[in-house]
Amino acid sequence: MKKEKTYILFTAGRGPVECSIAVEGVQKRFKKYLMDQSIEYNVMAQHQNDINRSISSIIFELHITNDKNIKPWLGTIQWACKSPIRKFHKRKNWFLKCVKIDLEHGESFDNKEVLIQPYKASGPGGQHRNKVETAIRLTHIPSGITVESAEFRSQLQNKKRAWKKLETAFKNLKKQSASKFDFEKWNEQIEIERGNPIKIFEGTKFIERK
Repeated sequence: MKKEKTYILFTAGRGPVECSIAVEGVQKRFKKYLMDQSIEYNVMAQHQNDINRSISSIIFELHITNDKNIKPWLGTIQWACKSPIRKFHKRKNWFLKCVKIDLEHGESFDNKEVLIQPYKASGPGGQHRNKVETAIRLTHIPSGITVESAEFRSQLQNKKRAWKKLETAFKNLKKQSASKFDFEKWNEQIEIERGNPIKIFEGTKFIERK
């Protein structure tokens, strides 16, 4: 089966710093789980907290055939532990949330949305013009991405090169979308329930409660 890219966000929402410490610990457990399941992943972006060893939000890019192995993580997650930074704080339960998100742009695109424009390329030094339109310009209309190829005398070769350039541009756009993800806006909107957690981790070593 073909693997699809899925994006997972772990976030502390508007919770106190202990919730960000929980995100840091839980995301490490999540990474171990992915490795144990042989699931390929990348960390696309993360938002650090001011306190050491704390992450308020982090985005994972997963390569999976279906959501079966990910569903046990989706929802509210509880961390049961005394505050490691506020010695006399009475609260012992901290919450974070794991959700699927959609980034604005993907690495794949519909070829029908691409405008193909052959044109005459300049010769050496710009002094001469080809009589045949061998150069290729591709424009992905929804995103406005434009690439060109005029390296070859063959229109077919230029077209192949231009498509590769367009694919690369989309990969870069994906990374930019993740890096510009508005963590603060998301955290303002998300609601993290304090009851019925889908998973519970305990202590500073984040041992999962069975």
